[in-house]
Amino acid sequence: MDWCCKHHREYMKKNKHLVRLVGYCDEKDERLLVYECMKNGVVHDYLHDKNNVVKTSSLINSWKMRIKIALDAARGIEYLHNYTVPPIIHRDIKSSNILLDMNWTARVSDFRLSLMDPESDHNYKPMKAVGTVSYIDPEYYGLNVLTTKSDVYGLGVVMLELLTGKRAIFKNDDNGGTPISLVNYAVLAIMADELVKVLDHRVGPPELNETKAVELMA
Repeated sequence: MDWCCKHHREYMKKNKHLVRLVGYCDEKDERLLVYECMKNGVVHDYLHDKNNVVKTSSLINSWKMRIKIALDAARGIEYLHNYTVPPIIHRDIKSSNILLDMNWTARVSDFRLSLMDPESDHNYKPMKAVGTVSYIDPEYYGLNVLTTKSDVYGLGVVMLELLTGKRAIFKNDDNGGTPISLVNYAVLAIMADELVKVLDHRVGPPELNETKAVELMA
């Protein structure tokens, strides 16, 4: 925790796509992290909290905003990978760790599992994969070999959430309510050139000037 706080507080100040760490406490049994307030909440809640009518009918239900969220998150991750010294791997990229500030800019949050890029740490030893099920890079999970690609995979799952409006693992009514991976569900449709079938119906079909952008995101 001490390493995380001392290094990340400086890095977070330098990029508008990372949630800034205000302070921390690591004394005796008290271990606290204090982040700046993100007024517009968590991306996951807008996509998946069906009980919140206000959020369901919000600004998030436009392709322009969903693409912007994906780009904002990607820029935050790019900064961690390419512009911090040493590079940092987040290890838990998911829609509940992407927050929205008062200007609706998406920011990456929650650096509890972050590590320096093993390629820059000569003393690094492979360790058991950590993260959130369904967002973990299969190669990392299977081989315990961590690279920046692990974060990119997690971002890919978030992008599929933004496209489809479905959770990373969800029950599919088409096969008796059996849980299915969003990656398996969406990628098959995308590869079959059937993207329109899996797009989030709450947003509606992309307009003419949005179609290409949505296809590129897929």
